[in-house]
Amino acid sequence: MPILHPIFAIIFAFLAFASYWEIFRLEKKQSVFIWIAGVLIIVAVGLRLNAGADYPVYRTLFAGFSLYTSYNDVFDKALFRPNAEEIEWIYVLINKLVFDFGLPFFVVTFICALIAVTLKFTAIYKNVAFPALALLFYFMPIMFFEDSGQMRQGLGIAVCIASFKFIKDRNLLMFLVCMYIALGFHKTSVVFIPAYWIVKIPMNSKRIFWVLIIALLVSPLELYRLGGGLFSSIAPDDLSGAYTGYLDDRYYGTEVETGLNDIVKLIFIAILIRFDKRACDEVLWYEYMRNLAVFGLVLFYFFRSNEIFAVRLPGAYMFFVTMFCMTSIVYAVRGRTRQILYLGFMTYLIAMFFYFGKGNGDKGSFTLDKYTNVLW
Repeated sequence: MPILHPIFAIIFAFLAFASYWEIFRLEKKQSVFIWIAGVLIIVAVGLRLNAGADYPVYRTLFAGFSLYTSYNDVFDKALFRPNAEEIEWIYVLINKLVFDFGLPFFVVTFICALIAVTLKFTAIYKNVAFPALALLFYFMPIMFFEDSGQMRQGLGIAVCIASFKFIKDRNLLMFLVCMYIALGFHKTSVVFIPAYWIVKIPMNSKRIFWVLIIALLVSPLELYRLGGGLFSSIAPDDLSGAYTGYLDDRYYGTEVETGLNDIVKLIFIAILIRFDKRACDEVLWYEYMRNLAVFGLVLFYFFRSNEIFAVRLPGAYMFFVTMFCMTSIVYAVRGRTRQILYLGFMTYLIAMFFYFGKGNGDKGSFTLDKYTNVLW
């Protein structure tokens, strides 16, 4: 059976130990765990070779950006001026600078990993009581899909997560600056702009339940199709073109398949609803985190009839479901309840480690027999 490379097993085992030590021994966060995990993940992700679903495409585009794109094209893209460049400008600029300095492609992946991991880990450490458990949720399997696969979206999501600081501070100007930078990495970041106002919506367990039920019921109606014309009128051409282009995509424009993923989401929803009041009372800023998590779930069910939308558009919001809310709930509860939640989460994460290894991990060349790194 295919199994993930030992570097990933080491990271997983270390985070499992760190999470247990933080939660049941120290009962407080430890920055040293974040530093060690961050260095290991940046090495594993940033210096990887030929691993990741989109790696061959990014490697091919690396020379194309630099040979056929000028710096004027990049800055025209940054100012939303008419241009032929289809890839977001900050990512293109990173590639072009690396290429023009005569450096290899793995420098691009290293820079991307350094930015994404630093922003995400910093936000997690500042906002979560038990960050090691949050990093386990990130590591398995978000790290493989985002920062080792869809790198541009992973970078966009990282900036969106970092902007949570300005959402809390109610600093609209700096939040919008973050959104502009996030859009420079990936178009889907535009969906996170409403987050600044979503956090202020009054919510409770009953409202969470009914909002999600309504989103699920209206999903078959494909109401998102009605937004194509509106989006085209208010967004730049490259953003609106990306949206309308995926409405009937032959590969990804179909409904999300029902399976294990749905069961896991239902469990997370049940936990969110069951412990909502307790977490609001015990965790600072939990209401903000919860609102963003719930909106991500709403987006997932609303766009369920279109796989690419259901997976890509809620990305930044879904980060708050597991990394922020589930971990915060573990902190909010005590005694046997905390033990049961932790055991349940660890059972899921261990199962995911092996399940992912024989599936997407094998396809993405992250397994023992396929994964290679610049350092070995």
